[in-house]
Amino acid sequence: MKLKIILDADVIADFYKDNRTGIFRVTLELFRKISRNDAIEVFYAHLSLLNSETSTKELDDFFTEDSIRINGANSRSRRGFLPFRKEKLFRYFYNKVGIYNYKNTHFKEVFKNANIFHSFYYPINNEIRKYTNLKKVVTVHDLIPILFPDLHFTADLIQDIIASIGRDGYAICVSENTKKDLLNYAPHLNPNHVFVNLLAASKSLFYVCRNEEKFNSIKKKYNLPEKYFLSVGTLEPRKNVDLVIRAFLKVIKENAICDLGLVLVGAKGWDYDKIFDEYNNAQELRDRIVITGRVPDEDLASLYSHAHSFYYMSFYEGFGLPPLEAMQCGVATVTSNTSSLPEVVGDAGIMLDPSDEKLLSKIMLDLYLNEPLREKYARKGLDRSALFSWEKSAEELVTIYQKISDS
Repeated sequence: MKLKIILDADVIADFYKDNRTGIFRVTLELFRKISRNDAIEVFYAHLSLLNSETSTKELDDFFTEDSIRINGANSRSRRGFLPFRKEKLFRYFYNKVGIYNYKNTHFKEVFKNANIFHSFYYPINNEIRKYTNLKKVVTVHDLIPILFPDLHFTADLIQDIIASIGRDGYAICVSENTKKDLLNYAPHLNPNHVFVNLLAASKSLFYVCRNEEKFNSIKKKYNLPEKYFLSVGTLEPRKNVDLVIRAFLKVIKENAICDLGLVLVGAKGWDYDKIFDEYNNAQELRDRIVITGRVPDEDLASLYSHAHSFYYMSFYEGFGLPPLEAMQCGVATVTSNTSSLPEVVGDAGIMLDPSDEKLLSKIMLDLYLNEPLREKYARKGLDRSALFSWEKSAEELVTIYQKISDS
């Protein structure tokens, strides 16, 4: 008899309309692959921990458009009538007593018959706790806000996620390093209930793209230099982008390099002022640094593939998708030697201490001057990236479900 799995779709519901975060992308990829696995029967729940205004009808339409074959385990729809719902005072009162514009209805029999409920990010919803037949699983992506409070603005949500696992629940971590951190932080968790499921980079989005016509269009769109170092990630202190800027400026100034730029791709994150201080202090060299902001998915393969080399000096990552994306696009990759990044990069990239500006400058110059060295790491990165795929991640996840069901 097939396992019945209920997947929490709240992350997809909360972010599919606009701000498509990294966790959204991970969840969507796994939904795609798991929904096609014949070994299990899957459903989705949308109970909205954050009381978002998205209905299951909207999600059904989105899944259909995305060719994801999955049925809802409950319904969520807009309340037909709520007096003075637009008035600020009434809205405050309704929220205070737990009445929102959208409500959950029609919990199907699958909740009583399913084996596992899996949340890909949010804490286990209290509604789910009513079903004692369900084994509850939460994906833990990282413990960054807890471990590095000075590099993040809040740890409350991560603490709630971990607390919701409880002594009898299960956790799936995105790296061995995250598993180690989780068990160190929460020693009450049963280590036999904590699993690792490595992530992947989409093959349709991240590939070696040598289309010169497409690149010429992108180069014009973002005002890119002919030759550039690349860094991709949210512009926030944890990503250590200011180190990359300082090392880059040091290299081009001390070696009188005139044909090289630095391209920073990513949205502004928490406390990004430090990064822009480095940029503003560059004065006459500021035109050598291009800050694109967030870019559409369809531009990324070309941006990665045409980069001279890629730099990701983050202090800490739960997994670290951008280095994998870069390697999959055939780019020589330089990363930190911390947290989960060695699990992703292995010996296929150059890894350094994220505080060593002098060594980073040396590596930048070495790659700039030594074309065979750059090509060597580009090839090694391509080989390494082939070890990761969403198909493999989904198959391993189904194996984890089976182990949880049997435990």
